[in-house]
Amino acid sequence: MFIPLNLNPMKLKTPLILGIIFLSTFNCKSTQDPLQQFQTTAPIQIIDPYYNAWIAGIEDAGAGINVFLPTTGISRITIDSLHFRGEKSAVEIRDQLIIGRFKYTTTRKKDIIFSSDRRAEYGNTLPPQIDASPFSLSQNECVISYQVNNKRLYYKISNLKKGESLAYPAAPPKKP
Repeated sequence: MFIPLNLNPMKLKTPLILGIIFLSTFNCKSTQDPLQQFQTTAPIQIIDPYYNAWIAGIEDAGAGINVFLPTTGISRITIDSLHFRGEKSAVEIRDQLIIGRFKYTTTRKKDIIFSSDRRAEYGNTLPPQIDASPFSLSQNECVISYQVNNKRLYYKISNLKKGESLAYPAAPPKKP
């Protein structure tokens, strides 16, 4: 026995279209960004991490912050970058010390020429590009980015101590 169904094609299309829109809006993406998934255990032992602000005494030499992470067991992993205060820096490794250097431009702004004539603006230079960090951190936190078995991992270090600020009063003496 056949029961005739009086189905209107428009009534079938509307739920189908709404279903496609719903599924495309809510895809199967993980709820947490993989960059924000920090490791819970430290890959190396970090002993009393700290940072120092510094300022150069020479005009246009700049200022910055150096982050120091004294460690043990650094040979087991490959640390490639350090994230601090919204910026990212390559790391420098000396013995068992990881150093991240963040240099800021000078406070003196260079003159920029604005003109309707392109040739008058020829000497203008672009501002330096800052390598931004994807992490939202407090003022005394940093993140190390490292690799183990070709897999990138992140570890957040909290409670960095602020070291003494360094003021370099002048350039080293010139050799005669």
